[in-house]
Amino acid sequence: MKKISLFIKTSLWALSTMALFNCAGTTEPAETIRFYVGSSNGSLSHSIYLCELNPADGAFAVLDSFAGATGASYLDLSPGEKYLFAINQDYWNQETKHATVTSFIIEPGTIALKPVNSQSSEGAGICHIYCSKKGDYIFAANYGSGHVTTLPVGENGVIAPASSVVIGEGTGPVESRQQGPHAHQVMLDPGQNFLLVPDLGTDKVMIYAFDPESGILTPNPAQPFFKLAPGAGPRHLAFHPDGKSLYIVNEINSTLTACSYNSADGTITEVNTLSTVEASHEGMKYPAAVRVHPNGNFLYASTRGENSCITTFRINSDRSATMIQVMEQVPNWPRDFNVDPSGRFMLVAGERSDEIRLYNIDPENGVLSETGGIVKLPAPASVLFVN
Repeated sequence: MKKISLFIKTSLWALSTMALFNCAGTTEPAETIRFYVGSSNGSLSHSIYLCELNPADGAFAVLDSFAGATGASYLDLSPGEKYLFAINQDYWNQETKHATVTSFIIEPGTIALKPVNSQSSEGAGICHIYCSKKGDYIFAANYGSGHVTTLPVGENGVIAPASSVVIGEGTGPVESRQQGPHAHQVMLDPGQNFLLVPDLGTDKVMIYAFDPESGILTPNPAQPFFKLAPGAGPRHLAFHPDGKSLYIVNEINSTLTACSYNSADGTITEVNTLSTVEASHEGMKYPAAVRVHPNGNFLYASTRGENSCITTFRINSDRSATMIQVMEQVPNWPRDFNVDPSGRFMLVAGERSDEIRLYNIDPENGVLSETGGIVKLPAPASVLFVN
């Protein structure tokens, strides 16, 4: 792939973002790994970056950056990677006072981005989006207002006005954080029949039945929500590859909840709950992201704070989770991280330390190890691998 020169209008220091490192344990040539990074820095005119990791020669580089979204702190791809979708975290339509979602065409070969259009998310404080497996709908979580929105997507990547808008109900015991609904993530189950919404403000994972013909969301009659412990503050969840279990990180009480999932009726049952940090951990501890390893044997959770960390858990045969490693001194405020599709590497984004670091993953036991690989980027908040 021909390298594209780095172009960042608003951040001169980011011109020096190429870094080299050795990838411990890599002995055979490998394809380069490309990924997009979304920045939460609302002052940037180019808040989406295209990066590349070459395991064969140890090169880690920023290839290009793109305008079209402001504070693009979460990204998602359409099936076949024809389009990319980004949230505009720091922008409100001046007439509607709503946040927006922007679509981009991905140019073949260069995988450069060209904006298509933006559409209202019908809420405030957007924080997460999800694209359906067919690519015909985008779902948006609006943290500030609590609204969850369904947005149809046309064949040309144009996002249409919302087909459905719903909002959770209730409050939580932590008055400063749980005065009302705060939808923090949106994700269809593997069967694409139910939309799951961790709501930090109500200590619930809302469960909506989804009609793909009309784009309408309705409360799941079998279980309209899964209730977590008071003051848990559910933030993000991830499904196991088999679709029979899922794992929820809870931001306020710093826990991980392992659950079984019934795809037939969209119901959730708790298996076990445990801390995302060791008992000796001091200071702030706010879990952010959760990912399941592609082999289904391990899962990972990031925790933000004065001593940010990534915790590795083993997934047991009964779907429960067991802590096996806490990797400390990771990039500050790891709002997101991601495991590459091969399961060999993890990229950890430090939103407050303006960096992404590379870690090796042991395929036998799932534990992380340092590589020394690092690249500087302003406020990285989302890491999305692309083929």
